[in-house]
Amino acid sequence: MRNQIKTNSPTVLFLSFASVVQRSELHRQDMEALREITQFLSKSARLDLKAVSLTHVLGLTGSKDGISLISQCPELLANVVDLCADEADTIRKDAVLSLVNLSAEQDGAEALVKQFASKLVPMAYDAIMDENCKLADPWSMVLCNISRPEALVEAVLDELFKIEHAMERLTTCFTRVNYNKQKGHLNYLGPLFSNLSQSKRGREIICNENTDLLSRILPFVHHDGSIVRRGGAVGLLKNICFDSSVHDWLLGGAVDVLPFILLPVAGPEEFDDDTNDKLPVELQYLGPDKKREEDPDIRKMLLESLAQLCATRKGREYLRQRGTYEVLRELHKFECSPEGEKRVLVTCENVVDILIRTEDEIGEDNLKALDIPEDVISKIEKMDGENEQ
Repeated sequence: MRNQIKTNSPTVLFLSFASVVQRSELHRQDMEALREITQFLSKSARLDLKAVSLTHVLGLTGSKDGISLISQCPELLANVVDLCADEADTIRKDAVLSLVNLSAEQDGAEALVKQFASKLVPMAYDAIMDENCKLADPWSMVLCNISRPEALVEAVLDELFKIEHAMERLTTCFTRVNYNKQKGHLNYLGPLFSNLSQSKRGREIICNENTDLLSRILPFVHHDGSIVRRGGAVGLLKNICFDSSVHDWLLGGAVDVLPFILLPVAGPEEFDDDTNDKLPVELQYLGPDKKREEDPDIRKMLLESLAQLCATRKGREYLRQRGTYEVLRELHKFECSPEGEKRVLVTCENVVDILIRTEDEIGEDNLKALDIPEDVISKIEKMDGENEQ
């Protein structure tokens, strides 16, 4: 008789059950330990006890399991938030750093926003606005992190809108590179703007012609000093391009986003005079030392912005007239080289495929108005996922 490997054997089941019990017991012990140290995290506790307890909490926030545990302790969270305003510098620093780590995971971000948004957002805003605050950078990270999940954006915006001219003032901090006098860079305000633009309300205030916030942020799409700042500006641009109702304004003389999209993806390639005449002035005769955007994720976002601008016939015709195809043709060669990236190449080809078609072939004024069957959407998403991999 042949030997058989039995699945779900009693031994395996017993070990599996035992491990579950063990994990459950460890979880219970960890929760009890957190509840015990919560009392030492109050602002009135002795400094040495606060410091030791907060160091323990900060260590726990370095792992997903630790963040998950802390997120289930509202009293402890409340104390950590309070300690961000403690009299001692070291306590304030560790408390804010704990919030940075906590908010980096969605569980932690949700717990913080749902329970403390009305307190946390103004605290972060005030720290960022204070040009002498030594913790402005970590506070900007907290604000960035809690606004990253799309489900939390509205709650963050609600609190920001309660502060008069908050978005305008944050934009001023961002555009004045040396705003903070304590060597804070505030680069994470870039991703913050990108996160907020996931919301229609966020896009509306950034695209408000009276405040002109978008025009102030756009130059940072080719900021050499920080990939975080640059990526945030490009992410903002991409999100705004998804809204076809503002395409005419984006491509018009008041904003003219096309040079901001094309310049980073352009390289040192030379074009003939006829092509140069088509290109935006900023892209004409760039010279042999012109460097293309090095980060593939940023190049991909820029191409995705172009893809969105191709939604309408007017946008497609404008892009063709301004030499977009010629720039992408050279980018395509680069992405095919060892320096390029397959996922960027695929996105580039998608845009080129639209631009090289005639409008008769496309046969639709607004591509977003097309009614695409669900099964086709699923297939496209699957193909996109495979291309990403």
